[in-house]
Amino acid sequence: MINRNALRTAVTAGLANGFASVTDLPDIQYVSIAVLAVSSGTYGASIELGRQRLLGTVLGSLLLLIGYTGLHELPLGVGLAITLGCLRLLGGLLGLKVGYKVGGMIVVMGWLVHEGDLASWIPLRFFWTALGVLLMVLSLRLFWPARGSTACLNGYANLLHQLAGCFQQLAARLVQQGDQTESQPPAQSPDSRRLRAALQSARSLRSSLLPELGNQPQRHPTYLLVSTLDATASRLVTLVIGMERAAPTARDPKLLARLHRAEAELLQQMATQILRWEQQLRSTQGLPVPPSEPLQAPQSWLNLDTELLDPLANAASLDRLERIAARLLLCRQAEQAIRDGEATWARILTPG
Repeated sequence: MINRNALRTAVTAGLANGFASVTDLPDIQYVSIAVLAVSSGTYGASIELGRQRLLGTVLGSLLLLIGYTGLHELPLGVGLAITLGCLRLLGGLLGLKVGYKVGGMIVVMGWLVHEGDLASWIPLRFFWTALGVLLMVLSLRLFWPARGSTACLNGYANLLHQLAGCFQQLAARLVQQGDQTESQPPAQSPDSRRLRAALQSARSLRSSLLPELGNQPQRHPTYLLVSTLDATASRLVTLVIGMERAAPTARDPKLLARLHRAEAELLQQMATQILRWEQQLRSTQGLPVPPSEPLQAPQSWLNLDTELLDPLANAASLDRLERIAARLLLCRQAEQAIRDGEATWARILTPG
């Protein structure tokens, strides 16, 4: 099936090739090649690919002129090898990652095919490459816009949706632990491996965000918000894994069942708040605002100190009490992570 990016790329390449055809200039194929080379899913990623391609074109052209002028009397293989070695060395110093290919092709093709007209071929090659990069970047801004910031926020929104599901599963298992009905099926356990993969997937989208944010991206509100989301999500993922390891065992006494109920209600509230975060991240094209409603701890959780003072709590085994204490601590940490994330989110949007 043809997706949106493929259709955008095909239309842009066709328009670029059509425009180049009416100019009657030679080597028009390079404009379409440039469009295809820098086509990606987001605006920021295409900017970075375009920058790399233009740097590779400039570097390859300069080394071609210098190398062909100074080394053309040497054997062909020796001259090309020295020039390409210099391309590799200088490209590494400039931080090129994908610009080596275009730079190497310019050196090889200029040396072997266009050695008689380098003065005209090199400027034309650079012009068509720059035009193709410009048209592709503009198409990502104007034709079905695809911003790296939107993709990055959607990536964290997907992660938050999975996190909310894991909190709901943990809550369901705790409620089932205090239920006297034996016939209901066991609650599903959270998939921590999938959760970690979703976190890594969201982090991988950050590379396409930086080129969109100017010269100091680390100070941009969007970058600060994404960093806040990453820090909060990372804490919550770690807490889900910890709660999974400290899962409740067999049926507990009545008091411990009440503790489980309070823990489950807090988990449900946190899942609801996380879904509000997801909704805010998906519902706007600009910088999203935090949820208008802060996290509200349930009354059963607020009364937890009273429950813990009940002498019957000591009737449970030490191992079971240790597990409960570990989960309650993790729940408090998860609650604090959400509150800290919302406070930082609000500060980012506050001027000054």
